[in-house]
Amino acid sequence: MLPISPRLAIVVATLVVIGASSPTHAREPVARSLASKSVDAQDVLEAEEAGLVDVRYIPNDSRSAQIIVTNRSRKPLTLRLPTAFAGVPVLAQMGMGGGGGGAGFGAGGIGGGAQTTGGGGFGQQGMNGMGGMGGGGAGGMGGGAFSIPPQKTRVLRVATVCLEHGKPEPSPRYPYRLEEITAFSSDPKLAFVLESLSRGEVPQKVAQAAAWHLSNGLSWEKLAAEKIDHAGGVPDEAYFTAAELIAAHRVVEAASRVAASRQPSSSAQ
Repeated sequence: MLPISPRLAIVVATLVVIGASSPTHAREPVARSLASKSVDAQDVLEAEEAGLVDVRYIPNDSRSAQIIVTNRSRKPLTLRLPTAFAGVPVLAQMGMGGGGGGAGFGAGGIGGGAQTTGGGGFGQQGMNGMGGMGGGGAGGMGGGAFSIPPQKTRVLRVATVCLEHGKPEPSPRYPYRLEEITAFSSDPKLAFVLESLSRGEVPQKVAQAAAWHLSNGLSWEKLAAEKIDHAGGVPDEAYFTAAELIAAHRVVEAASRVAASRQPSSSAQ
């Protein structure tokens, strides 16, 4: 575990690989009631709300996570993750954390401070990435869509970034919930950064610097001062290189231009 205090608990999803299917044992009455429903490239969160799928978000740490989707129906489903999303600690919804956070935990268990929320995105690059897998990946359909046979499970492995600076590292021992990125932030610039990460247009460290700048207001000077603390008298190491910070600055500038171009003109009637 990286001994740096500003690690956070929620990640941004970008690199997706469809894992092996596994059988599930949905209750028969539920499966029968869902059998007549049809979804065609439906948003996975809408499908979850309709009772068609179960969705689990499991962070490995602040840099990667798994999204596990189980088809509870008796029909194959074609689904799509949001282009930008967040993994929100479930304990935050139980009054054990504040704002967009959740129950805090440090190395070895529950600790002080709220658990952080992470965001991510899902795009074409994600479906084609990891391990040289091409053609959309096993079960991938291009454009961020994926399919799940009836009563089967897909594992989507994603690269992520933290969205809350200074909070403890996420852990698979605690429950998280997949949400739209707007559940954490309405800033279109942050969504742009996450979407760029999902398309493979920016490296994870560059996206992380941009995300902390936008989400937590960290100046470029403060980001440049972030250190990785090494034990045993080993000199501290800069968390971001100068090149990574320059690239992150450019990503934020691009995000600002895109966000401005998407806003309706004030003179429009």
